[in-house]
Amino acid sequence: MGAFKLVLFAFIFSFNLSWSQNIVGKEYTMVDADNIYGPVITSVQISSNFLISLTNSTVNFIMFRINNGNLIILGDNRKSLHPSGIKISPQDEMRVFSVSLLKKLISDGNETNTKIEIRNNNILTLTNGNYTLEMSWPCPPTCD
Repeated sequence: MGAFKLVLFAFIFSFNLSWSQNIVGKEYTMVDADNIYGPVITSVQISSNFLISLTNSTVNFIMFRINNGNLIILGDNRKSLHPSGIKISPQDEMRVFSVSLLKKLISDGNETNTKIEIRNNNILTLTNGNYTLEMSWPCPPTCD
């Protein structure tokens, strides 16, 4: 019985460790994203340099939402990043991406502006140059 508990503990510990290090999102070519997720219905542009500066205020995750044409960006633990000090209801769904993948998207796309887009079925994507990021998590329920 002792060996079983030790194996179970090791499994739970490794699961928790890997959960906290999850990479959220997947980079596609813009053509593939258009084919998979459909056309862009609405889009908001933001400076890529400004987005990179926002990543200095969060460690693991960055969250996006377009509400009535206005872009809302939150960091870890739903900390408001843009607009500064915005209050958002805990029930309002944000889309979560890994900070590391956002930085990779901006580096790979190499454009001065990044587009936050809404596509068919209310799918939120991020596009920079010829690359698009999707496969985000909804927050809630998966916020950290």
